[in-house]
This record gives sequence, C-alpha cells and structure tokens, in this order.
Amino acid sequence: MSIADHRDQLHSQAEIATLAGVSRASITQWRRIPGFPSPERGGDLELFRRSEILAWLDGRTIPRSRLHGDPAGTTYGARARRALVASAPAGTDAPRPAAPGARPDPRTAEHVRELMGQLCDRVRGAGSRVDYVNLLVSLHFLRRSGGAHWDGVVQMSANGKGSDGAAALLQHIAAGVDQQLRLLGMRPAMRQALVRLEPRSYADLRHVVRLVGELGPEAFELMLDEYELLAGLNSGEFFTPRAVARVMVRIAEENTAAGAPLGVYDPYARGGELLAAATTWCAQQGTSPREMRVRGLTHGRDTAPLATMNLALLGARPSVHVSSGAPPWATSAPSSASTAEQFDLVLSNPPFNMRDSTGEPRVEGNWPYGPPPLGNDNLAYVQHVLGSLREDGSAAVIMPNKAGNSANGSEKKIRQAMVERGVVKAVVALPDRLFSDTSVPVSVWFLVHPSLACDEILFLDAREVGTPVRGKRALQDADVEAILDAYRGGSHPGDDSGRKPAVPTAVVTREAVGKQSWSLSPMDHIDAYRPRRHTAETAHAEALAELEFRKQQAWEADVAAVSALEQAEHMKQERALLDDVGWERVTLSDLCTIQAGPSYSLLKRHVTTEGGVPLVYPQNLREGRIAELPDDRHVAAEHARRLERFLLVPEDIVCVRTGAMGPPALVRDAGAGRLMSANVIRLRMGERQRAHVHPGYLAAYLGRPDSVAWVRDRATATGAPSISAAALGNQPVLLPPYPEQQRVVAVLDALDAQAAAHSRLAAAVARTRTTVAERLMVSDPDDATDATQPKAGTRS
Repeated sequence: MSIADHRDQLHSQAEIATLAGVSRASITQWRRIPGFPSPERGGDLELFRRSEILAWLDGRTIPRSRLHGDPAGTTYGARARRALVASAPAGTDAPRPAAPGARPDPRTAEHVRELMGQLCDRVRGAGSRVDYVNLLVSLHFLRRSGGAHWDGVVQMSANGKGSDGAAALLQHIAAGVDQQLRLLGMRPAMRQALVRLEPRSYADLRHVVRLVGELGPEAFELMLDEYELLAGLNSGEFFTPRAVARVMVRIAEENTAAGAPLGVYDPYARGGELLAAATTWCAQQGTSPREMRVRGLTHGRDTAPLATMNLALLGARPSVHVSSGAPPWATSAPSSASTAEQFDLVLSNPPFNMRDSTGEPRVEGNWPYGPPPLGNDNLAYVQHVLGSLREDGSAAVIMPNKAGNSANGSEKKIRQAMVERGVVKAVVALPDRLFSDTSVPVSVWFLVHPSLACDEILFLDAREVGTPVRGKRALQDADVEAILDAYRGGSHPGDDSGRKPAVPTAVVTREAVGKQSWSLSPMDHIDAYRPRRHTAETAHAEALAELEFRKQQAWEADVAAVSALEQAEHMKQERALLDDVGWERVTLSDLCTIQAGPSYSLLKRHVTTEGGVPLVYPQNLREGRIAELPDDRHVAAEHARRLERFLLVPEDIVCVRTGAMGPPALVRDAGAGRLMSANVIRLRMGERQRAHVHPGYLAAYLGRPDSVAWVRDRATATGAPSISAAALGNQPVLLPPYPEQQRVVAVLDALDAQAAAHSRLAAAVARTRTTVAERLMVSDPDDATDATQPKAGTRS
C-alpha cells in the first residue's frame, strides 16, 4: 500500500487547483459558495480533506469553455481523480508492520532506556522532554517507513556538523513526518515541536539517530509510555492502559457474530490505543490491517499525530480526525466518523462525568434509549456507540461506576431500555488507579447490536487484580487471562492459591436487574463474599509503593529544578556581560493578533450550564492554564459553529477583558476547542510570528506582576474593570532572541514540573496516612467476619 492513496489525505488550496485544472483564484471563489468543505489549519496552512473535496467537485460540471479535451458533462471530480491516478507515485512508502506474533527484540527496551537517559537532556536543550519524545517517534516512524526521506536522515546524520547542521537535520525530520501525516489525513504537527530542540553537540543527535535506527517495531509503544508520563495528560487525554485495551478487544471481539471485525471505530480516540489493540488482534487472527476501516475522533491535537503514526506502523490506513469540540453525535462531526457509517466493533474510553446528573432530559438529538440528562454525556456516549454498530456488531465502553447506578431518572430509564432490549452483554468492574493521576473507579460495559439481544447479563468484579507499578495499578498478563477466563466461565471464584487472582462473577436476568433499580454496577449484583486476607495490608503496601514512586519523581524534579535555577543564574550573568545585546522592546500588537471575545448579544440567548461547547470566562484562567470548572457554561454546538472565529486553539494566549485583572493563560490541548466569552481577549501568533516569539515566553512575560499591574492601571472601571483590545495592544514587551526565550521557558517549565511533582507527592502522603490509620484502627477482616458469610458469586 502507498500512503499516497489514502482517501482522507489533506490538500492545500494550490494542490486542489492543480487537481481540478483551475486557477487558485477559482478555488478562492468556490470557497464562497455555501457547502464548500471547511479547511483544517496546519500551522499557517489551510488544508482540505480529499474525500470532502472530491465529493464537492463531483457535483460541479466543467463548463464547455473549460473542458480542455474532457468529454462534455465531465465533472471537476472526475478530472481530479484522473489527475490523482496520473500523479500517484510508484512503489510503496507505507510503514512496514511487524509480522504478527514476532518476538520483541530485548535490545529495544535497552536502547529506549538509553535514549531517555542523559541523551534526553543533552539533545533537548531548551526544549521540553515531550518535544524530545516527539523527535524519537518521528525518527522511528520515518525509519519504519523507509524510503528516500529516511535515507536522507541517515546521510545528513553522517555528514552534518555543528548547530546549523543539527537545525537542518531536525527540519528535515519534521518535514518528512509532516508530509507523511498530511498523506494520512492528519494535520502537520512536528515542525513546531522539533524546532524547539537545541542539541548540545551534533554527535549526540547523530547517536540518537543511530539508536533509533536499531529499534524493533515494539519501540513505538514504549515511547508512548514515556510521552504519557512526561506530558502530564489530564483526565480527558490520558491513555487507556494496553492491558485494559486487550481485555476490551478480546471480549468484544468474541461477541461479534461475523468473525474478525473489518470496521473499527472509537469516538474518543485519545492516543489511538484502543484502535491499535483492535488492529493488532485482528492481524494476529489473519486479517490484513490494510483491509480494515479504522476510524477515530480525538480531542487531543498533540496526541492525534501519535495515534495516526502508531496505526500506520501497524499496517492500517487510519482515519483519525481531530474534533472541533462538538460531541461525535452532533451534526458537525466529520462524516467519516459519524453514525452514518456503522462498524463491526466500537471501542471507547470517553471523558468521565463524575457529577450527579441533576439536569432535565435534553430535547435535541435522536436518542433511541431515551434522552440523557443535560450536562452529563456519559450515557450519550453509550448511545452513540450503540448507534454506530452494524448488525451483529459489538462494543466495549469504559464508564465510571457512577454511571451504572446513578439515581437520575433519565439515566435510570436509559439503563432500563438498554437492559430490556438486550444490548448489555456484560459489565466488568476494574481496579482503581489504572489511569494516570486519577483514581476514578470504572467498569467496562460490553454491548451488542439489538440483533444479538441477550436475556441475561454477566457481571464480573475484577477490582482485586493488578500490581502497583510507578504509582498506578497495572494489569499483568495473568490478570488479563484471569478476567478472560472468568468471562468464559473458566475461573474458580474464591480460589486464592496465588496462581491467578479470583474474579467473582454473576449471571443476572433482566428481571433481577430491574429489581436493583436497573443498576449496571457489578457490586450491586455479585453476592457478598469474604474479603481477602490482609486487604488492609495490601492497600498499605500499594500506598507505600506509590509514595516511593512519587518521592522519586519529586527528587528528579528537584534535581531538574536545581539545574534550572543554576541555568537561570548563568543566564542572568551572561545578560549582564552582553548588555542585553539582541533584546528589543516592542508592543504586544507587534507580536500577535488581538481578538476580543464575541459580544454579549451574540451569546446571551444561547448560554447554558448543560452541554455544548464550553465557554472560557476569567475564572477559567488559573495558574497559567484553562481550567475546567464544575459550573462551566456552554453554548449549543450549532450556535458555536457560527462563532468559529472565536474558538481557541493550542498556543493561543487568553487574557481577562472584563473583570478582575489577573495573569493570562496559555491554551494547551485541554483548553483547545473552547469558545471565548465576551469577558476575555485572545492573543494569537501566526507561523511567521512564532518563528521569533515563543508562546510560552510571551504568556509568562504577561503573567509577571508588573505586566498584570500595567493592565490593571489602564483598565477602565465605570463598573467592572475592562480593557479594550486596542489598549492591550500598547502593552510593552521586552523580547530577547528566540534561543534565549526557549531557555527562559525551559527554566520556568522545570519549576512548574517541580511544583506538580510535589503536589502529587502530597496526595500520596495523604493516601498513605489513610492506610496507616486503617491498619492501626481496624481489626483484621478475617477476625470480624462470620464463618458462615457467603462466598463470591459464581457464574451459573
């Protein structure tokens, strides 16, 4: 397969003009016609999806005066398709997937450890560790793809020298990956990350290229582990553990009636780990990944390229779309991943809503099992998943345990309808602390198309399996097999021999579920059973293991912070000697475009606290980030589309416009896709501006007390303090050379990481205190348990 034949690859306006045989001016005119596809932005470049452009061109017949040899009645779509065939490159430039069942190369793990050791700091310089991991995945992807671009990397690595040579090599790597991403339908993303790297020596960069060239195919997963650990992903971004993904795929795949699934979909794809698990399993069963339809929606602009590369390395032709912020069931969702297309297998780990559902049922949308409550999308995602199944298809969805037994009337009716129609096959309660920095208890709901309706539901309680690893609880291979055995009826509940953890189960009829208020929580159905011996001891041991891990993290952050402070002192001395050579004093309007939020009149009739696209108010600007708050207000997705120019993207800076003046916030993935309120102002730099202004530096500069005071002094105060975009544009900014900005940001990032590490350490100390109290104040469970207490429920 050639990547270039990917149906969803992205094209620039100039490329569309070439394919259609028209001028670029004609494309500009076409864009004014209602229905012309909307662009996606990659840096300063506007890009269009091939499938959407071809569909639009199919409906436009070429005028006789412009046929140029084409038969009368030919459409621009037909002309474009012929041009694509004529320009298709010979040979293959697709990544080479590993053979199914291939043994991992033990040297790969050793090389990854070496790459993440001292080499990381020597090569990243002022760049972040995440930027460095992006370099590793880019190199690995190019190497597995092979072809001229990897050959160019090897040649430049061997012949280059000095800082200029390093910069040229990094540019070459980024250009190669970004080109491949465009061909795979993903916005280019690596240039901005790799240009921030500053290798101390060319030899270090050459060594990285050599080591990556020796890695086995399994290296990408190891790099994703490092990315998740370093990136500090929030609850809407963290990856699904691979062992959990395997459980979901193995059980859901057994529930399909048509054999190995050819169509797989994830409406909240995060890092693509569920799609990758499905692709890998199907390949092991003899299905070629090239024959599969692999679709996904993700909100993570930084993780979406990783998902696309990972799936491509597995041999798939993925279609991973970055969501505009609207939920997948909204009409604005990309057509290639909407409910208009149905799949054999749907897997998802959607964002959790842990608040009590107090909202009224929503009135918009098509909800076959009942309208979910406003402000809580848990069961909206479940219904979208069910609606995306083709006949005889199956699904697995991770849900917070609260979704299984909430008392909200709308959610209870939805669960009732699902049970009565037989679409719930099984529910597995998982251990806590499976995910990064969250202990939310979750279950996996296994669902089937109504054509496979079930009369009974199998409940499994796997909360006791797993092993503490790096501050989390991880499922080992034996744990996965124990859950699979329990599902198939092959386990022996209550067996504490140590060979495999016991997974209590129970099969419950629809009528019995109804008597439990239609609860889908395994704990409400599996008979009470004796706690295992030393439960308190186990919890204490896990808490101590996490405490040691967090202490190690804090120590590493402290070491990095000390180094950063030493670097800061050196920079200060260096600046005094150079007398600020290269520094310039400019105004804010010289550096970015300043855009006030939409007027109140555009929003007032559409603002709600329940569902839609979240708004950003001054109270959301916290500690330099966009914070999600329990009482966030929203705008309906349909109205938000009309205000697209006010949506936030990564590296925007958001300042207070009206209200208490405070530090601005730098938009990261978590804040992207939100809509500005009338009370904030956005600063946005174009590609050329970002070449000499680092967004992190500018955000930090504007967050200084003196900068905040400057704004406060100029804010009018007839009522609430307010500042105009024009007045804010006059704010002075002291701007050093770009490399110096990178060094400043690196120092500040190290101190931020230190603060975050100590916050996690404090949480681990608190948890340890709880387990210590439990051990000291509560008697041994076995001493307090009656010998006649019933044992674990069993599968009948």
